[in-house]
Amino acid sequence: MRLLSIIIFIAWSLALIRTIVNLVLIPRLRAGDKPEREPLVSVVIPARDEARIIERTVRAFLAQDYPNLEIIVVNDRSADGTGEILQAVVDERLKVIDGIEPPDGWLGKPWALHEGSGIARGELLLFVDADVNYSPAAVRAAIAHRELRGPALLSLLPYFEMRGFGENAAMPMMAMTCFTFLPTWISNRTRVAALAIGGGTGNLIERNIYDEIGGHEALKDAVVDDVALARLVRHSGRATETVRADDLVSLRMYHGLAEVVEGFTKNAFAVFGRNYVVGTLIVIGSVVFHILPYGLAAAGDRIAMASVALITVTRLLLFRSLRYRLDNALLLHPVMVAIWTWIFLRSIWLTGIRRKLLWRGRTYDARQTRFGADR
Repeated sequence: MRLLSIIIFIAWSLALIRTIVNLVLIPRLRAGDKPEREPLVSVVIPARDEARIIERTVRAFLAQDYPNLEIIVVNDRSADGTGEILQAVVDERLKVIDGIEPPDGWLGKPWALHEGSGIARGELLLFVDADVNYSPAAVRAAIAHRELRGPALLSLLPYFEMRGFGENAAMPMMAMTCFTFLPTWISNRTRVAALAIGGGTGNLIERNIYDEIGGHEALKDAVVDDVALARLVRHSGRATETVRADDLVSLRMYHGLAEVVEGFTKNAFAVFGRNYVVGTLIVIGSVVFHILPYGLAAAGDRIAMASVALITVTRLLLFRSLRYRLDNALLLHPVMVAIWTWIFLRSIWLTGIRRKLLWRGRTYDARQTRFGADR
């Protein structure tokens, strides 16, 4: 057991170092930056039953200080008043499409993005989810950064709005994955497809490159379409870059723990190729490296106590930088991992064993879906 405690301690020492390096080296958007050119940007938003948030999202884009912008919202067969809300927002820059049911072989979201891109006129396409909130300088800053650095695809990391115990316990896993568990700073310096990062909070891509790589038609069965788009770009030999935009872009991804669990169940197992051996190792690793140290520390293991201290310092550093609640950084790491272990097991059961994928009111055969851009 002592050897295991030492291994865990070393792993968390490296995680702390990785977190610091990521926080230092991942670039961030600057609100004051201005591009020399102002090409037309088409913002493409898929919206299915988004009545509670779609008006805020659309009005935030209409309030951008970037002058050359069109907003395309695909109302994906919504049944909750989304269409009526969109019709009430009058602006010549806003185009609303009433989507049709996806053809065989297509998932709903990639199909909606495909529909929206089909009428987009922009030199640049910005694919975003329906629940994001962009500050007025966000698009301009993203265009300026892309002009300076030149990636084929620019992905924006947001600030996550979290309310209530369940969201505050579970959602920091997104930030820890990017800053603590992944070498994101290395990802930005390579073109390795497996390290590509994309996000529904903002994938900015050149239109001609999007068309050349096949667009969302190449990702019609992709469960994680935003990351898959970044991978597809890298498969073509081009660069992608991930930037911090948490000062300019925010979203409340899910409302309550039940929505968090349901939302990530559809894709957690797919991220690892629905491989049962890998899945088993992930579950074991989650318990050993994230939960076991707390049990060993409670039993008096001094090395485990040091590991818990490292976990806490890592979370405090990250949460302070991202402006998350620091009391959650102190107390909720094992709770977070327990929730995500349950999500992963649930995803294995539903999408792997039962082969059933639920997404926004539609049910698919999971065997006909994939992570995306992985074959």
